Amino acid sequence: MQLNELVSDTNARQYAIQRLAKLLRHPDDLAYKAEEIRRKLAQEKLLIDAQLNTDVRRQFDDVQEGLELLYSTSSQIGRVKSDMQKVDDLCHRAQSYLPNFDRIQILSTANRNFVRTDEFYRQFSEFHQQYTQVREMLTDAQENFDQGNFNLLRLHFCLYKLEDFRNRALGFTGVDVDAGQTLKQMFGGLDALVREFEDFLWMVAGSMYDLALRSRSNIVVQLLKVVEFEEAADRAQEREREGAAAAASAAMSPHEAHKTERVPKRYKKKLLEFIHTFVSSRVGEFFAQEVRDLENITEVTGFVIDELTFVSDTVAPAFPGTYFVFDVFVDEYHRSVVSNTSALASGDLDGGSILLLLRWMREYHGAMRKELSIPKDQLKPPLLDGREDQLAQEYLDIASKKIREWIMNLMRTENESFVTRVDAPIMGEDGLYVTGGSIYLFEIVNQNIELVTEAQRAKLLCDLVVECNKVFVDISKQWRELLTAEKTKQIEAPETAAEGLVDYTMALANEQIRSVVQAETIRDETGERLTRAHQERFKTELSQTMDIFMNVAEAATQTLADIVFSDLRPITAVLFTDEWYNDDLLQPVIETLKDYCQDFHDHLDKYLYRRLMQDLLSRFALSYVDAVSGKIKLRKGQASEKLNLEMHRASKFFKEHMDSGAVSDTLNIVRILISLIDSTPAMIFLEFFSIKKQYPDLPPMLIEDILSKRDDLEKQQLKTILESLRQKSKGDVGAVVKERTLFSKLKSYSPLGSAKGRFL
Repeated sequence: MQLNELVSDTNARQYAIQRLAKLLRHPDDLAYKAEEIRRKLAQEKLLIDAQLNTDVRRQFDDVQEGLELLYSTSSQIGRVKSDMQKVDDLCHRAQSYLPNFDRIQILSTANRNFVRTDEFYRQFSEFHQQYTQVREMLTDAQENFDQGNFNLLRLHFCLYKLEDFRNRALGFTGVDVDAGQTLKQMFGGLDALVREFEDFLWMVAGSMYDLALRSRSNIVVQLLKVVEFEEAADRAQEREREGAAAAASAAMSPHEAHKTERVPKRYKKKLLEFIHTFVSSRVGEFFAQEVRDLENITEVTGFVIDELTFVSDTVAPAFPGTYFVFDVFVDEYHRSVVSNTSALASGDLDGGSILLLLRWMREYHGAMRKELSIPKDQLKPPLLDGREDQLAQEYLDIASKKIREWIMNLMRTENESFVTRVDAPIMGEDGLYVTGGSIYLFEIVNQNIELVTEAQRAKLLCDLVVECNKVFVDISKQWRELLTAEKTKQIEAPETAAEGLVDYTMALANEQIRSVVQAETIRDETGERLTRAHQERFKTELSQTMDIFMNVAEAATQTLADIVFSDLRPITAVLFTDEWYNDDLLQPVIETLKDYCQDFHDHLDKYLYRRLMQDLLSRFALSYVDAVSGKIKLRKGQASEKLNLEMHRASKFFKEHMDSGAVSDTLNIVRILISLIDSTPAMIFLEFFSIKKQYPDLPPMLIEDILSKRDDLEKQQLKTILESLRQKSKGDVGAVVKERTLFSKLKSYSPLGSAKGRFL
C-alpha cells in the first residue's frame, strides 16, 4: 500500500462517525440495530484481517524470491567471467601453435587491402559513367515531370552512392594537398548535380497537390522516403560527431575508416520550410485574386476549409505519422490567413467593414470546428491579433454616434413641425393621426440590429440596444419638455400658440405606440434567434425601449387631458358656489367633452383612447372633491340632489365611451361626498369608517372640510363630531397606507399616511 493511500487517525475517526450516522438514523436504532451492526462489523474486520495477512505473506514470498534470484544472478556472472578468461587464454596459446602466425596476419591484411584497392579502382573507373547515367536520369525526370515517369528513389540511391564514393576517395588523400585538389576538380560536377537534384526534389514537393489530385501520391511517398533516408544519415553523422560511436570505430572496416565527413542535408527542416513558403504563396495568390478588399473576406473560409480537407484526405496520408503534417498545414494556412487579413484591415474601418470582419471571424472559427474539428484555441496566433473585442467596441462607438446623429436630425425636424404646426398632421389608413417619424427612426435602428444579428454577435447586439436606449431617453426628455412648453403656451397665452396642438399631440402619442409595436416586434422576432445566454438581456433591454416610448405616449395623453380641463376650468372653479346651485353648468362641460372625445375616438390609438377616457373621468370626479377646499357652502338636500342629477348625466355620457363598471367605480368618490353631506350627525361616525374601509387613503382634512362647510351643523355639534373622529383615528397617525385610490390624486388634500394627512 502506498504511503499516500494511508488514512490518518483523524480521517478514520471521521469516516467511522459518518458511517455510524448512516447506519443509526433514528434513536430506536441503538436498541434494535446496535447488536446486529456490531456483529456485521466484526465479520468485516475478520475478513479484512485475513486479507491483510494473505497480502503480507505474499509480499514476503515475493521479496524472498527476488533475493534468491539476485544471488543466483551474481553466481552466473562469475561463471561467465571465468569462461571468458578461459577463451582468452586459449586464443593466446593457439597463436603459439602456429609458427608463421605473424606472416599469415600480414598476408591477410595485404589481401584485404588489395581487394579494397581493386574495388576502389573499379568504382573510380566507373564513376564518370555512373555520373553520366545519373545526370541523364535527372534530365529525363525533369523533362517528363508532368507525366510522372520517373523513380525518385532510384535516382536518389544512385546519387547517394556517388556522394559516398566521393567522400571515401577524398578521405584517402589524407594530407596530400595535390591529390585532394585533383580529386575535387574531378568530383566538381557532382556538387552541381546534387543541387539540381535538390531543386528537382522541391519541384516535386511543390506539385504534391497536383500529384495527389492525379492519384500519384506514390511520388510524394518517394519524396518522403528520400527525406527520411537523409534524416537518418544526418542523425548518424550527428552521433559520430558527438562521439557516441567512438567505441564502435575500432570495429569499422578500413573501408569506413577513411571517409570524409558528410555534410548534413537537413531535408526535413527544408521540407517544412518549403511547406511554409508553398502555403503562404497559395494563400497570398488567393487573396490577390479573390479577396482584394474586405467585402469578399467571407470567401476565405471556404477556401481554407477546402484546402485543408484536400490535405487531410489526399496529402497527409502520404506522410509519416511522426510529422503530424496535417497540424503543420493547419498552422501554416491559419498564419497566412492572419497575415493577409491583418494587411486588409490595417486602415481605418467603417462600421459595415467591422461587422463584416466580426461575422467572418465567427464563421471561420465555427467552420474550422465543425468541418475539421479544430477548436479556436488551437489556432494561433488569433485572427486580427485578438482585436475582436476592440473591433466590437469600435463598431459600437461608430454605430451609436451615427444613430444619435441621424435620430437627432430626425428629432429636430419633428420638433419644428410640432411647434409650427403649419399643416395638419398626417392621417393614417386607419384614421389615426401620425407623424411618420417612427418609420424612419426604426429603419435606422433596424439596419444596425440586422447587421449585428447577421454578424452573430449577441453581446454586441445587446450593447447596441443599450446605446439606442440612451438616445431614446434623450429624445423622450425632449418630447416631454416640448409638450410641457407647448401646453403652457396654449393654456396661458393661447393667442401666441399655433393652432392644432391637440391634433399634433394625438399624432405624437400614436407615433409612440407605433414605436412600441416595432420595438416589441424586434424583441420577439430577433430575440428568438439569440442563444439563451443573451436572449433574456436582449428582451429586457427592448422592454426598456418600449417603456421609454410608452412614457412619452402617456405624457402626451396627460397633455390632452390638461388641455381639456383647462377649457373646463371656468366651470370647475365655481362648483358648490351660488352660480352652480342656480345654473346648469354641467351641460357645457358635457358638450365640451363630447367635442374633444369624438376627436379622440376618431384619431387616437384605441389603447391610448381608453387610458385618456379613464384619466378624463378621474379628473372629472376629482374636480368635485377638490372643489370642497374652496369658499363654498354645502347645502344639505339641495347639494346632494344636484350632485345626484349631475352624476347621473355624467355617468350616461362616459358610459358611451367606457366600460360601465369602470365609470361607476370612479364616480363613486362623488357619491361618497353625497353620503357625507346627507348623513345625520349620529350616522357620520359610521359613515366615515365605512368609507375608510373602502378608501384607506381618504384624506382626514377632506372629511373636516365637508363637515365644516355643511350648513346644517352647529359649531358645537361640529366640534364634538370632529373630536370623536380624531379620537377614533389616533391609530392612523403616521400609518403607511399601501393601497392608493383616487383620493391620493387630489390636488387640494394630502392623503392619509402623509405628513399633512391627519385631523387638525
